[in-house]
Amino acid sequence: MVGTENLNVGHHVVQFYGRDEELAERVTDYLLGALDGGGVAIVIATPEHRREFETRLGQAGVDLAAVRDDGSYLALDAGRTLRGLMAEDKLDPAAFDRVIGAVIRRCGAGGRPVRAFGEMVALLWDDGLVNDAVQLEAMWDELGRRHPFSLFCGYRADSATRDIDAFAEVCRLHGEIVGSRPGATRTFAFSREAPAAARRFAVATLGAWGAGDLADDAALVVTELAANAIVHARSAFTVVLSAHDDLLRISVRDASPLAGAGPRAAPLHGLGAVDALASRWGVESLGNAGKTVWVDLHR
Repeated sequence: MVGTENLNVGHHVVQFYGRDEELAERVTDYLLGALDGGGVAIVIATPEHRREFETRLGQAGVDLAAVRDDGSYLALDAGRTLRGLMAEDKLDPAAFDRVIGAVIRRCGAGGRPVRAFGEMVALLWDDGLVNDAVQLEAMWDELGRRHPFSLFCGYRADSATRDIDAFAEVCRLHGEIVGSRPGATRTFAFSREAPAAARRFAVATLGAWGAGDLADDAALVVTELAANAIVHARSAFTVVLSAHDDLLRISVRDASPLAGAGPRAAPLHGLGAVDALASRWGVESLGNAGKTVWVDLHR
């Protein structure tokens, strides 16, 4: 977990929140970090959330009229902006770059740090368009590889966990997760000590979630997948933990592209032990960016 006050350019962060007040508190701190640091704060949100954020910014001493006039604060309607990204009821990457890309480039001109909050993805998700939400997250990610800015996304926790596969993908697409639930992610550098560090991260996270009964199984799974990333992929790796009801998903992403049919489980050791513990598991290709091995554990 991270505090939003410490976010630097390049972070892609998500909060899964239970109450609007939780979101408003985090987002206000995040936006203040941009405004106080001479940067630009961009808000793409529903009218209700924009009003709440701006009320809190005003209470914190921000002159909203002044920061609007000097270009330090830009507020857009999430629904209207989202409609501008669609072509024939589908997300259009060209429209995304034309609309969102142009905003990011303009606000970041001259090297000013940019922090954006967006909930277009949450609108798609709440409408049941989870694949579109994941696609839009990936577009934001690609834009972040071309232009420096930080992005904060917000999802309602009860809505976010309706689809564990899509939820785990959303967690994977974010560098950090804030809030108390229901996911956590951490990247580990390529080193001999990384699997042990990943195991400690998993055990500590599950303990904080009150899911210590899964700690032993999760420790074995994370250690095995992390060791595979170090020994076979020979790369740094990212561990994503996502929980929903009695299901825990463990995902480990490395930088080695998927070869052939992917890894196989040999009985009694390695992935065979993982296979014995898992209710299901699989491997997903990320193209030239590598692959993700995921494992589901039931309580």
